[in-house]
Amino acid sequence: MNTNNKTEKIDIIMFNMSTFYDWDHGIVNRNYNILNTLAKNDLVNKIVAVDFLPIGLKKTIRHYWQNIILETKSSEIVYGDLTSECYKRSDKIYIYTTVDSFFSMHKVGQELKRIEKILNLKNIVFWSFNPLFVEFIGKLNEKMTIFDTVDKWSEHKSYRKLMKEKKILRNYQTIANTANLIFTVSEELIDFYKNELGRPKDVYWVPNGVDFDHFNNSDKIEIENKLTKLDKPIIGYLGTIEERVNLDIVEQIALDHKDKIIALCGPIWPNYKDEVEKKLNKFENIIFTGRIKYDESPSYVNKFTVGIIPHQINEFIKSTNPMKMYEYLACGLPIVSTSGSGINMFKDYVYVSNDKVEFSNLINKAINEDSPQKQSQRRNEVKSHSWNARVEKMIDLIEQKL
Repeated sequence: MNTNNKTEKIDIIMFNMSTFYDWDHGIVNRNYNILNTLAKNDLVNKIVAVDFLPIGLKKTIRHYWQNIILETKSSEIVYGDLTSECYKRSDKIYIYTTVDSFFSMHKVGQELKRIEKILNLKNIVFWSFNPLFVEFIGKLNEKMTIFDTVDKWSEHKSYRKLMKEKKILRNYQTIANTANLIFTVSEELIDFYKNELGRPKDVYWVPNGVDFDHFNNSDKIEIENKLTKLDKPIIGYLGTIEERVNLDIVEQIALDHKDKIIALCGPIWPNYKDEVEKKLNKFENIIFTGRIKYDESPSYVNKFTVGIIPHQINEFIKSTNPMKMYEYLACGLPIVSTSGSGINMFKDYVYVSNDKVEFSNLINKAINEDSPQKQSQRRNEVKSHSWNARVEKMIDLIEQKL
């Protein structure tokens, strides 16, 4: 792999934790940011991004409709049949989307090998964000396997519905046994690999990051949205409203802050909708904006007076590192959060409590203590935590292994 001490370019086959349809419609995560930042790196030649493989008949039908029928394709289709497509997204990124996983994982592997030949992929790195599918490790002509551990899926209710917890844990064990490099979003996940899976080496903590320029782009900030005409202080949450959100805390905030608006900016997870409606629909000072496109997110967050992260305290949350924390800081916001992985990175800039009454009280404290000087300090503090910096660290580790 090395020629004259210079690492040759790599091609990446990346198994995603989302689909491009989801990303194009507002669900943006670490996977999205790492993928797009890698595409700008000189070491990377091409990336074949594999949409999240659907599990179950209903998800397969929805996947077919959204990602093969509806999703906008470029004019260059690299490979396609009735159930699969691979098309060019940009100069470096190709998308492979399929429902063949419902019928045969073997066929998915065959199609990926066919795409490798069509695109003339060389020095392949198999890079996965998805622990549900480990059967492809070692079968894609890869020179190296990388697994990026985004949260602990065996503790997430939605993923446990897709696959039994024991099987997910077995998959993690396979990853621990076979991956050349493992990245984790939190320090706690390093302990998970070391103490539970017996993998002490080549596991590196690479926290989430932020696109600072994106959240400080004046054109994006000035986009009118559902918060534009509000004339009260805004307590804002950006993200999907799912089980990790502690509704008791949100309810307490709504009770205590009748003079403010609580803006919950993001889609409501279907299996949490009834609980959300039961707890929160009675409050006139809570608004739900629905799904927010990534390009519009700066216009929302910059209208917040304070950003909140009212997450549950459980085993799953211990493995997370909320992207919204970095995005709030990039906008200069004071933050009130429950405790969680990575919060201590910015302990001087985040008000922390797990008690719902104290959490609510800290909101006024955060607002009252805010100032232009503190806003500037928050922005300056988070600037070094860019996605570019995260990917540079990853690339350095990859080059050491090649």
